Amino acid sequence: MTESQPDLQSRFLGCLVGCAVGDALGAPFEGYWEHQLPGRTALLRGFAEVDGYPRGQYTDDTQLTLATVESIVGQGGVEPADIARRIAALWKSSSVVGPGGACTFAAHAFLKTRDWTSCGAPVGQAGNGTAMRTAALGLAFLRDPERLPEAVANVSRITHQDPRSVAGGIAIAKAAQLLATPDPVDQGSFCGAIAGAIRPYEATFASLIEDLPLRLQEDRETAFYAIAWAGSAKPEFSRPVITPFVVPTVLAALWVVLQHRSSWPDAVAAAIQLGGDVDTLGAIVGALMGIRLGITAIPAHLAEGVLRSNSIRLLAEQYFLTVAAMAGD
Repeated sequence: MTESQPDLQSRFLGCLVGCAVGDALGAPFEGYWEHQLPGRTALLRGFAEVDGYPRGQYTDDTQLTLATVESIVGQGGVEPADIARRIAALWKSSSVVGPGGACTFAAHAFLKTRDWTSCGAPVGQAGNGTAMRTAALGLAFLRDPERLPEAVANVSRITHQDPRSVAGGIAIAKAAQLLATPDPVDQGSFCGAIAGAIRPYEATFASLIEDLPLRLQEDRETAFYAIAWAGSAKPEFSRPVITPFVVPTVLAALWVVLQHRSSWPDAVAAAIQLGGDVDTLGAIVGALMGIRLGITAIPAHLAEGVLRSNSIRLLAEQYFLTVAAMAGD
């Protein structure tokens, strides 16, 4: 099947709407095991209910993504201090849905010190709270990819100081930047470029990404087991599941994208059906596939039914114009 080639504005829309939709599809099933999850058809039929929230509610994954984009639009560029302020404001207003521990720590620290360089959770807390919000950030560097790694590293450090989390944020942003081009996705080159971007920050993680094409040659069970416990001294559970640890989260997201690169619904359903931290998997894969295939690849009933769909679309259009202005277009 030939990949569609959307225009760039459609990719921006696909990124933000795809993030929100994937997040909202996964949110009701966070923490579920693979065998407990609905099948593809049932999963994609519509948004299941999250207790206490309306259908189509997304979580902190999308909220922090939108806060990052709002900052870039407001500042006309990537300013970590302003991004930190906007992230912390979500906690100050008690509006965060399903907040993670490290991001909560960082937000409270920033509200006390106003120092974005030191508020991130300390080394040892290597959660995926960076990777969940950096796909959209990758679009800011389409014309200047050499600046991406260090700029994204700085934004990642707002919430996480651990180099694995920093590398995970860079990896997803770099994947986004690569997927936003019309070039065919060659799995070796794609993984090699992402690995190259993060190697100065975390070499072991880089090697795991570089080896992802080998996982694609394995049967699903073997590959899933290897990905689920990558970066860990030993398996945490007797069966594979994607935990909030950044290393397997990023590997799983990229693995799914490479398997289902021509179908947004197939990719997002496959990501969520891995089980575990499925709102984050849905958000990341939804954003990356939205970038690759554009807004029209997302089923219309989901794109229109996600919470605040119209405001997310408007923000995406503003982001597209801001990035164009940053590039001097």
